[in-house]
Amino acid sequence: MTFQVVVTARAEHDLMSIGDWLHERSPEGAQSWTTAAWEAIDGLGTKARYCPLASEDAHSDREVRNVLFHTRRGRVYRAVFIIEDDLVVVTHLRGPRQDVLSASDLEDTLD
Repeated sequence: MTFQVVVTARAEHDLMSIGDWLHERSPEGAQSWTTAAWEAIDGLGTKARYCPLASEDAHSDREVRNVLFHTRRGRVYRAVFIIEDDLVVVTHLRGPRQDVLSASDLEDTLD
């Protein structure tokens, strides 16, 4: 099954914030990370059901999944998403040191 992938405003904000933070340290690294993030997100159109449940799934009424991607240095990032019918909704991007999202963080994004 092929899904339509939608990126929420919150996820776009996360993408920009993380990208800006990385750019201050390494412009090339930020570009590489941004490419990896978009490749992971774009891949959800065909691979969303194969992605593991996210930690956030434990405290949500919806099935919450994530796709992992990493930098050349091995730092793991993730795109958090839900599947609704034929739609994949990317709600957040999270860095390696960021906390697990609360139930209210998820619901605020999806309402």
